[in-house]
Amino acid sequence: MSDAMTDKSIILVVDDSRLMRVAARKVLKTDFEVLEAEEGEIAWEILQRDSRIGLVISDLSMPNLDGLGLMKKIREAADPRLSNLPVIIVTGAEDDDGSKETALSAGASDFITKPFDSVQLLARAQAQVARQRTHQVLEDSEVTKQQLETQNSLDAFTGLANKRAFFEHLEEGLSYAIRHRTELAVLLIQVDRYKVLFLRRGKESAEVALGELAKILCADRRREDTVARIGLDTFAILLPCANLVGARRVAEQLRATVESQVFRHAGDTFSITASMSVSCPSIHPDITSQELLFDASEKLHSAQRSGGNCVVHKRPATTPESLPAEAHDSSAAPLSQRPQVADIATVEQALESLSSGRQPDGQMTALVRATLPLLEAWNRAQGNRHRVLLEQLHAALRADEAEHSATGLATAAAQRLHLR
Repeated sequence: MSDAMTDKSIILVVDDSRLMRVAARKVLKTDFEVLEAEEGEIAWEILQRDSRIGLVISDLSMPNLDGLGLMKKIREAADPRLSNLPVIIVTGAEDDDGSKETALSAGASDFITKPFDSVQLLARAQAQVARQRTHQVLEDSEVTKQQLETQNSLDAFTGLANKRAFFEHLEEGLSYAIRHRTELAVLLIQVDRYKVLFLRRGKESAEVALGELAKILCADRRREDTVARIGLDTFAILLPCANLVGARRVAEQLRATVESQVFRHAGDTFSITASMSVSCPSIHPDITSQELLFDASEKLHSAQRSGGNCVVHKRPATTPESLPAEAHDSSAAPLSQRPQVADIATVEQALESLSSGRQPDGQMTALVRATLPLLEAWNRAQGNRHRVLLEQLHAALRADEAEHSATGLATAAAQRLHLR
């Protein structure tokens, strides 16, 4: 068969009259590849074998299995390729209008009357094949779209939800919790010393550990729970309607299971541990997913700093060394202990200089201190995402204090610049 022939759509012509089949072939052969069957049963066998057929043209009256019987088999087929196949029914002069209506009601795509006009037969066939091709393209496009959506929401290695999908589930879960006044918990799980595992035992062993850990995290989860891989060695679990007691119990059970698990690869055995955190905040209308994740991340860091293989559900009682106490909320300190700031006149002069494109004169350190409360409030509103910036500012101020002595207490007017 030539390449030109294989590019043509295939039509199956079913008729007990050889003359009618030959006549149809002569009309259609230029545009289509034509197969023939002398009755419905033979046609059905051909249809089941050949998935390339794009159109059936069948006589209504035939021995054994007639056109209506064949069409019934096609429409009731479990295979969508067959059940959606277009069928043109050919009716004879002896067939009344009732037969045509019956054929259309049974699922015929179109019908034509014998003796058929060659131009009309070809036009009807071309229209049905074109319609079927369009339907197939749209169907393939939808399947591809669904496959891409699934791929974009899954972690390729573990098959779990990925980071993007987890954030979407978290937003939905948080909205539901706010709307229905229910509870919600987030667990973060990180493999302890994963880089050491990777370097000592190799990529394959490290991946075995991640794959087995994913299975452990998924075991016994509820249908509404979401387990995701959100980083190289970090996983997350969203537990809708879970309180702190229940979420802690889940985390402790997972930690113990991971610790006791023996991992095997290439004849070698090894074990791992994991640090875990539990965040189960009080749900209120203004809470954000960023705040919840920041809380969970802080607790996870605390678990790691404690040596790993533990569950942390409370924020550290002491201020982290990496962030000075005044960086958290300097407005909470007594007035006598608050950092010195510039007076209102100095701030106004500095703003005028900046607006004119000039360098502000005077107490630059005091000006920085004047803006710190605003920056701290802004940082909190942003979920503490700019913590590093504040750390650097406070470090610079401490260095300046070591070089220069303080200039005195702030004036009463400067107190208005602090956010309480």
